[in-house]
Amino acid sequence: MRYLAEFYLPARSGPITALARRARAAAEQASTAGPPVRFITAIHAPEDESCFAIYEAASPAAVTAAGALAGLMFDRVSQIATDDAGGEVR
Repeated sequence: MRYLAEFYLPARSGPITALARRARAAAEQASTAGPPVRFITAIHAPEDESCFAIYEAASPAAVTAAGALAGLMFDRVSQIATDDAGGEVR
């Protein structure tokens, strides 16, 4: 299943690429100790000071644990459906 994690991220927090690297590494680390979780992408809306991360995992708890390892505190984690570039809905 895919999940959208929403969290506060100030406009001047630095490049989203650094956050994505940290989130990806934390998801890999979380997967070795618990259920599999994979970071897919992050979207930052600097004007709103909001950030959204998409994960693939078995549960919202696995997403929350991976986020905590990356130093991210999610306000909400919601199950989502996505349409990838290949037309496959997940």
